[in-house]
Formats: sequence, C-alpha cells, structure tokens
Amino acid sequence: MEPAPELVLFMERLYRSHAALDAEAVNDAVARDSGSLVIGTAPDEWHVGYEAISALFRVQFREMPPVHFDIEEIVAWKEGTVGWVASRALMVIEGMPSVLTRATVVLHEEGTYWRIVQWHFSMPVANEEALGVGLTAAVEEILTMVQDERVPLTALGTDGSVTIMFTDIEGSTALMETLGEESWLEILEWHDGVVRRQTSLFGGIVVKGQGDGFMLAFPATGSAAACSVAIQRALSIGWAGVLVAVRVGIHNGNAKVEAGDFFGRTVVVAARIASAATGGEILVSQSVQEDLDGAYPLGAARSLSLKGLVGHHSVFPVLWS
Repeated sequence: MEPAPELVLFMERLYRSHAALDAEAVNDAVARDSGSLVIGTAPDEWHVGYEAISALFRVQFREMPPVHFDIEEIVAWKEGTVGWVASRALMVIEGMPSVLTRATVVLHEEGTYWRIVQWHFSMPVANEEALGVGLTAAVEEILTMVQDERVPLTALGTDGSVTIMFTDIEGSTALMETLGEESWLEILEWHDGVVRRQTSLFGGIVVKGQGDGFMLAFPATGSAAACSVAIQRALSIGWAGVLVAVRVGIHNGNAKVEAGDFFGRTVVVAARIASAATGGEILVSQSVQEDLDGAYPLGAARSLSLKGLVGHHSVFPVLWS
C-alpha cells in the first residue's frame, strides 16, 4: 500500500464537479459496470450498477440547490490497479447551516483512467435538513423520472449519427414451452444481465427491452461491433447446459430522437437485419461494413430483401467465433 497523490487530485475534481452539479462529469468518473455501487445518506440511497447510478445523479442534480464544498481533508492510497480515498468536506449552501460531509471511494484503474466502483457519501442529518429540499432517492422513483427523457448525447456520434443494434433470442417461445416458465425466467435474467453489462462496458445505452431482446444504441460503429461480439461470446457458453442462440443486427445512420427512443429508417433497417440473422449470428449492413474498414473479419456479402423496404440490401456476417 502506498500514498496516491493522483487520487487526491481525482477526489478534488470530483468535489468540483459535484459542486457544479455537473452530472455528466460525475457519471464519467464512475465505472461502467453492473457492480458499481453508490451509497448515500438517505435510508434508500443504495444504487447498484452504472445505469442506476447515472440516473441518480441526473435526477438529484436537477433538484439540488447551488452548493460549495470546503475540503478539510483527503487521504488516498493505492495498491496495483486498486485505490481508495477517504475525505471530509464542509458543504455550504446559502441560507442553510453548513454540514460536515464524509466520503469513502474505492477505485480501479481503467487504462489511463481511475474510475469509482464504490462511493459512500453521507451527512449526519437528513437531506431535507441539510439542503432545504428533499431529494429523490428511491430507485423506482428515479427510474420512472428518467425513462421518458431524451436519449443521452453519449449515444450519438460527433456528427449526430447513431449505430443501432437489435438482439433477440431465436426460438424463444419453443424454448419457454420446453423448459417451463420458471427456468425460462431464469434464462431471461441471465441473458438480460449479459447484454446490459456488455452494452455498458462498450459505451452504449439500452434504449429498451423487448421481451427476449433489446434495442441498443452506440455513438461509434466499432463499439457496437465489439459489443455484439462480446455478447455472443458470453452467451455461447449457454445456461445450465441450455443453448441460448441470439440473433443480432446492426445498422448506422441518422435517427429521430424523442422521449428516450430512436425512430426512423435507420432503426427499421437494423431491426429487419436482426430478423434476417440466424441464432448465434451477427449481421451488419453495408454502411457498417464500410465504417469498420477491416477492423473485424466479415463473411461474404449476402443480398437480402428486407420486409417493408425497397430493393435488396447487402449484409455481412461478423465472424466472431
């Protein structure tokens, strides 16, 4: 164990971002992992997974009044790729008594970045007493408040384009009938966890779940392709000896963003390509193939007639196995 001055600087930046109520900057400091954890002061402030945590800060930072932190002490250590920080800071809000806050942060190193895997921030009083307002803390309330928001800008490329991926389990109805509802629900839980975890790791967002599949969005074509390969490899081991064959289709382009969803031809093409795939297959459109520029091995082009769309469309299988 050794002192970690770089983590002291990390914590100072985190306080500044918190004081600025900059949810994007704070969320960027959190590991994109389903095991990330943020614990707050209120009894129900226990938030697990990057998706829940990012929603938490987006909601609470809209509700909080202007705040300033006078840092009293920060101590930090690291060992290998793991670090931990403890801090105390006086939280100052105009018209309110100052409150001493305490925080402990566990981090791990991701390439050139340190990101939070656990963050415990607490005050010795209730939110209402310290801030003058109550903050939304219950997970159910937060998810309800953000479900109709516009899709985060992180899902869009710098040119405003988006890469859309659709996934679904091939033969899901027959599988449910064969295994029974209890086992089928366990498979779905396992499958959903794999897809959500890989999507988060590769910088995408879950636009919506669709029973036995998902609609996902990514700001970069390469990230979507890498995520699709990771999903197929993770699912290829099967669940308790049961093969779960997933079809994947990917297309990119411009799309209309409304109420947390994407609409337009790009979405339709991606969905149709997924429907044309077989279990365990990843199919990408020609525009995706051109953007990948040889980054992934692809099979020979296939010409398909996609339901509801004019003409024939070239698709390419990603050779992931």
